[in-house]
Amino acid sequence: MAKAPSASPASKIAAATRLRENGDLDGAKLLLRQVLRQAPRHAQAMNAIALVAIAEGRRDVAETWLRSAIAAAPQDIEPKLNLARCLAERGDWTNALAQLKAAEARQPDSPIVQRRLGDLYAKARQAELAIAHKARARALNPESLDQIRSHIVAKRQVCDWTDYADDDARVRTMVADGERVSPFTMLSLNSTLEEQLTCAQTWGARFVQPPSAQVTRPTRPLADGRLRIGYLSGDFHAHATSYLVVQMMEAHDRRGFEIFGLSYGRDDDSPTRRRMVAAFDHFIDLKAQSDHQAAQTIADLDLDILVDLKGYTEGARTAILGYRPAPIQVNYLGFPGTMGVPFIDYVIADAMVAPLAFQPTSTEQLVHLPGCFQPNDGARAIHPEPVSRTQAGLPGQGFVFCSFNNAYKLGPETFDSWIRIVEATPGSVLWLLATSDLARRNLMREAADRGLDPARLIFAPRLSHDRHLRRLQLADLCLDTLPVAAFTTASDALWAGTPLLTCAGQTAAGRGAVSLLNAMGVPELITDSPAAYEATAIRLARDPAGLGELRRRIAANRSTSALFDTPRHTRAIERAYVEIARRWRGSETPTPYTVPDDD
Repeated sequence: MAKAPSASPASKIAAATRLRENGDLDGAKLLLRQVLRQAPRHAQAMNAIALVAIAEGRRDVAETWLRSAIAAAPQDIEPKLNLARCLAERGDWTNALAQLKAAEARQPDSPIVQRRLGDLYAKARQAELAIAHKARARALNPESLDQIRSHIVAKRQVCDWTDYADDDARVRTMVADGERVSPFTMLSLNSTLEEQLTCAQTWGARFVQPPSAQVTRPTRPLADGRLRIGYLSGDFHAHATSYLVVQMMEAHDRRGFEIFGLSYGRDDDSPTRRRMVAAFDHFIDLKAQSDHQAAQTIADLDLDILVDLKGYTEGARTAILGYRPAPIQVNYLGFPGTMGVPFIDYVIADAMVAPLAFQPTSTEQLVHLPGCFQPNDGARAIHPEPVSRTQAGLPGQGFVFCSFNNAYKLGPETFDSWIRIVEATPGSVLWLLATSDLARRNLMREAADRGLDPARLIFAPRLSHDRHLRRLQLADLCLDTLPVAAFTTASDALWAGTPLLTCAGQTAAGRGAVSLLNAMGVPELITDSPAAYEATAIRLARDPAGLGELRRRIAANRSTSALFDTPRHTRAIERAYVEIARRWRGSETPTPYTVPDDD
């Protein structure tokens, strides 16, 4: 009988790719090693096994394979693109750029190469080059949804509002048509709760694992009766998330809770990183592990509750949660929206940021904390050295309106309101964060187009957190944004004692400051329409006595409000954990829950 022909290298590589994408890394390696035994210099096989190594978290191994693939087939651009990705992820921008430039030299009209160059320049905060390459990628392949999405996101990051409404509508149509769009991007559009749910479900579908692929959790008796809580994040360093949660981690009651920090982010050796590590009972670094390995590591800890602090923000590893490493999994703090997946059981919020009316558009069950959803560090430092207006680049006289929100949160509608507010307040200026030179130039041009002297826009450089809090005290009134509102930037302003004015949005992303101002005891700074927002800002600018009274109340409430009472917040979230754990042990179906205020 004739012997059946063996599979070709190309078919084995294709099969290995499918196995890798489905999480079977060992099966993928087995096939690729067969190819490499037969053809040791097979560049595509070396590239494919490097991708397996990346999935395993072994980037040093991946780099070795990729360099071998490049040497074997210097005309191929894919190994160069993958090597650039590895180098960029460990912060080696120079050599990552060299690989991308080598790929560009081979294929200058490749949209993928141009987009990757744009991505790299964006991460290196070279906004002008980032937008140029992404625009070129879109021009080279104008029908590619990937290139369109990437270019639109890049434009938002630099306040390039050309075709703003058309771009907004284009992305929302993509979502309606079932295309994958980052849910984080969707929040910054004029999208509805229903659209955000659809977007999250489409995006999250790839992370859903069948029961057979989920990791195995041990069964343990309750040794000491304490609940085991794990917090998963890539932001346990000098980052806004850590600034918010660090004191809560320190304040957890160790008599009833054992607290695990599960990190897949960088170690920046900052004071914040060191404080975060010390705040947990156990700190486990997962960044060198694949998603499946990390999930199994977490499962072996036998947690009761796993709390994801990233959601769909940049760098999130949602796939870890898709393997179901904990019996109860919770979305909290990092992402103000639904994740649209069946493996997240609850979202921790409050009745102001996510009212019960939002439940039909959330796949997670709403848990409402009393007071405020946001934890804060009631011991955060404000730099002791005074700063003058002149030192901060501000004029010596005149009212200072301020917004230090990121550039992607700004849009023409909000900017129109700000221009009208500034124009109605003689001698006033608008103080903004200088995210990039290109964003600054675009905003100055937009101001001039609206008839406002661009000199009335003042741009602030990035500073250390304590110095930033000190300079915030120079602002007279902070102005919030829509459709994405201030979250950490709002609590920064209030901690510094500076009033912040918001307009309540229609989604959780637009209601962060609503919750914070209510908890701070200054609900009159919450408006319900753009017209009311503008009128209130102008009235406060003309009423120094009224604004001064607000400042005094904010200063007085700082030590007593729910917003900055970290022990009280921690006890509330612990009550939530106890209740949802009780429900799971009783085999109860998750339902919305309002945590009682136990004053």
